[in-house]
Amino acid sequence: MSENDWSTQLKKIEREFEGLPPDPSPAVMRMQSESERLNQQRAEERSASLGAAARLFLVLALGAAISLWPYAHECGVGLLTYIGVELMLIVGGVWVATYSWRHRLPRIHILSLVVALGGLVLVAMEVLPRTGYAAVDPQNLPQVSCVRA
Repeated sequence: MSENDWSTQLKKIEREFEGLPPDPSPAVMRMQSESERLNQQRAEERSASLGAAARLFLVLALGAAISLWPYAHECGVGLLTYIGVELMLIVGGVWVATYSWRHRLPRIHILSLVVALGGLVLVAMEVLPRTGYAAVDPQNLPQVSCVRA
């Protein structure tokens, strides 16, 4: 003799009497949860890519601002400040590269590494002539500290 679960049978009858659709089957429930999971994953990917793009924009804005640097940066405190800003460009590029690596965003990752490399080139252009590593004009040697006359 088969055992009837009268409470589930009663719930089905009540749902039908109230004009509600029948309870979804387990397969339908799985498909709905999978669909919700995919939608949530897409939203997270979208927000991660927007976040990485915003970070990259900020670092690129700093790089553009360096090209418009209004202060003297030949020697002294101005030079140290300028090199400090260039170092921040490198740090910003690595920051965006780390974020984009974690969120699997290859294009932004490559762009951020290019920005960091550009910052390294800018620092090298300032530091190497002053350390004697790069060839410079012997009559106009670059100075780290300003000569007081």
